[in-house]
Amino acid sequence: MLQSELPIQLPIAKELLVIPPDAEKIHCEIVNLLEQLELTECRSCLDPEFKMKYLRFMELFEQYQNIVVNSSEYKVSCKRGCAHCCNHWVEDVNSFEAEIIAEYIRQYYPDTVEKIVIQCKEDVQLLENIENLTLQKIDSCDENKKIDHIDLTLSVFYQMGKPCPLLSESGSCSVYKVRPLTCRIYMSFSEPVLCSPDYQDQDDIPTYLLNVEENASSILDKMHFRYQRFPDMTGLRSMILNYLKE
Repeated sequence: MLQSELPIQLPIAKELLVIPPDAEKIHCEIVNLLEQLELTECRSCLDPEFKMKYLRFMELFEQYQNIVVNSSEYKVSCKRGCAHCCNHWVEDVNSFEAEIIAEYIRQYYPDTVEKIVIQCKEDVQLLENIENLTLQKIDSCDENKKIDHIDLTLSVFYQMGKPCPLLSESGSCSVYKVRPLTCRIYMSFSEPVLCSPDYQDQDDIPTYLLNVEENASSILDKMHFRYQRFPDMTGLRSMILNYLKE
């Protein structure tokens, strides 16, 4: 029997990750750094001082995640080439993250800008079409069976199998160094195949969103609005499209 034909063993339960003292110390460093970043008077998030502190924040956050995971019984199964989660419509991206990513693309992958813009346009239009259809479907449903149209829209988009425009042909993230926090916080401890759309309704699959705590998150929110240039926009594809079109 081929490996791909072996039965998938679904996990029985999902336990919460514990934040050990060493990770808490790193998180304190993160908060202190973000407080410094908030106090900087950089007019643009592309200012060298801002980017230096922001990249340092990402380094600390990676250390924080590693300590938390290594102190648990879990092992992250995410690796280069496994890109199921990169088919999601990525939301909750900070404005400064998107602008830094756009600059990174122009600097290191200038020949891909046009292709990325075209794919982003197609994906944005696809999401709008899906949202219109889901709204129609929900409006025709029984009042007692209504579901959240945003959740349904994002679920359907994921099932369409549209890879992120920033994903390389080899299945790796072309902007991995500056990828947004919302991508970094997602981690899976299961077999990679369980991250596919076929299993997205399984509540017991051990996937986690290991994010910073509220005190750090609130500072990031403030900076998002400070450097925001496209109001009411937090989707990665939508924001990259706008920044690359400039």
